[in-house]
Amino acid sequence: MRTLTPARPPAVAVAHPVTPRRRRTPSAAVWILVGPYALFLTVFGLAPAGYALWTSFVVNGAFSGGHWAAVLHDYRLRDAVTHVTTYLLLWLPILLLTVLSLAFTLHARPGRTSSALQLVYYLPGAVTGSAAALLWLFMVSPDSSPFSPLLKLLDIHSATDALSGGSLVAVLTVMGVAVHAGGWIVVLYGALNALPKDVLEAAQVDGASAWRTMWHVKLPMVRTYVAFVLISSFASGSQVFVEPTVLSTGAPGQISPTWSVNQLAYVYATQDGDFGKAAALSLAMLGVGVLAAWIVITRTRMYATPHSPDSR
Repeated sequence: MRTLTPARPPAVAVAHPVTPRRRRTPSAAVWILVGPYALFLTVFGLAPAGYALWTSFVVNGAFSGGHWAAVLHDYRLRDAVTHVTTYLLLWLPILLLTVLSLAFTLHARPGRTSSALQLVYYLPGAVTGSAAALLWLFMVSPDSSPFSPLLKLLDIHSATDALSGGSLVAVLTVMGVAVHAGGWIVVLYGALNALPKDVLEAAQVDGASAWRTMWHVKLPMVRTYVAFVLISSFASGSQVFVEPTVLSTGAPGQISPTWSVNQLAYVYATQDGDFGKAAALSLAMLGVGVLAAWIVITRTRMYATPHSPDSR
């Protein structure tokens, strides 16, 4: 005769009191590392921005929005905004496409050739600012350019012809890509080299092609670096100043001294002596840059952790 043994009652988990975690106080090393940056940010960043905000709202010792109204009604502002917007719409996509395509190509073909090409891509970026503008001024001058036959074939007989009308935006675009692409290629290539090898090998085992691996594996894993490239490039492109200023010396009368928004703010401060209008326009540019950065960060989920719901 079989005897039935009663089922064993389920074990009841005993709740242990949870001790609150103590907050770790920052050590002296943290303050030593962060302190100088915080000091310089306050002295050379936040304090000037606060003073500019005050200056932009003070007219003849009284609090007013006259400077902002004068800037918005300036006929030169519309042309400057149009020029910079056209330049950004042309330069940013080409720059981003160039950086992504070359960085992914280098990562797909590692070896000595890849290392040599990194140096080749970076070399044009070693010349920046006014030096780069002067170099490109010679490049578009048929009398001194190594591409003189090509320029003459395009009916360009002087630097004035190359920089007049809408040609200036094209020249700035080519110059901007040549100057900025090399450094970003090196940064993105380093990010690609840091990707987990097992993930890339798993994609190969699953039969993913090089294109699908790039589009569905590599690109999502380096999206934060791509977002950083986009934010930094937008900030530098929207504040274009040195390049049109230097190029205008090679084409007198063809490039307006207020061609860009930054140049207009410079004219307010130096030629007109109106620091209130210069501060108002500078703060407006700062607001546009912050808004663009916020859009990119939120759309790309730049600061989402890999295991958080926002990162999916």
